[in-house]
Amino acid sequence: MTIQQCKYVLEILKMGSFNEASKTLYIAQSSLSSAVKSLESELNIKIFERSNNGVCLTSDGAEFVRYASQIIEQNNLILEKYKSNQSCKKLYIATQHYDFIADIFGKMLNLVNDDAYKISLIETKTYNVINEVESGYCDIGIIAIKNTDFDIMKRILSNKKLNFTSVLKTSPHVFVKNDHPVCNNNILRYSELINYPFVSYEQGKHNVSFFTEEIMENSNVKKHIEISDRASLMNVLLTTDSYTIGTGIMPSTLNEGKIVSIPLESNSYYNIGYILHTDRKCSDLAECFIKMLEELVDRVPKVQKHSI
Repeated sequence: MTIQQCKYVLEILKMGSFNEASKTLYIAQSSLSSAVKSLESELNIKIFERSNNGVCLTSDGAEFVRYASQIIEQNNLILEKYKSNQSCKKLYIATQHYDFIADIFGKMLNLVNDDAYKISLIETKTYNVINEVESGYCDIGIIAIKNTDFDIMKRILSNKKLNFTSVLKTSPHVFVKNDHPVCNNNILRYSELINYPFVSYEQGKHNVSFFTEEIMENSNVKKHIEISDRASLMNVLLTTDSYTIGTGIMPSTLNEGKIVSIPLESNSYYNIGYILHTDRKCSDLAECFIKMLEELVDRVPKVQKHSI
């Protein structure tokens, strides 16, 4: 099986016939048919059923297409990362959903004076952050590990040959809009939040406690909203009496005072840091980003433990 054969199958499916696909691929229809027949013989399956109306996938063909699409997607990612403009600097960062990371990212871009570069910031689920660094696609991963989950997360990372470096420990804070009924409290307890909707980032099939981004010691939540991106979270907070729990770090340049953070009475805290693969060397761009991340230590409050 070759990349080319996978592309042929996907193009036939897209165009609906061997004849039309051969035109867009600029090859003879007989050559296209021969390539697909060879693939079917190698895999011992039948991919297409032909009819007067064109082609349709068999059940085996539908399953093969799912795998072929992933293969082509990964192939394109590799080509994009390594084939195009070999001389330009590259940095790929995967992170949980944090405003302060977006703030650091923007400030770092202003320091890059190279004529060509490829820099990417990917906000995603916790499991994906870890996976992107483990696979080598991303250079750095940014996560916050809850102190109660620290040992298990360290074991998970170690098994994947990843090293976590903590740069800051900070207490959990409640984020609400600036006219929320609880916004004037100096400190909040879980009991004061029970009647308001709790918003969290969905973690998909990896929705286990140590992958969640929010500290939630009290599971008695009557109203729960899950979202997948930071813009949706902000919109929900601004338009409802909902709340979320986070690190308490929100740059004023992004916040504009519309969202406030209030300390949460808790014995838990966040370990904010970065993960690197133990077998890979940091680039100059990666070291620059890490340095700016470490400067957070001087700009935010240290852990404040509030007894329940």
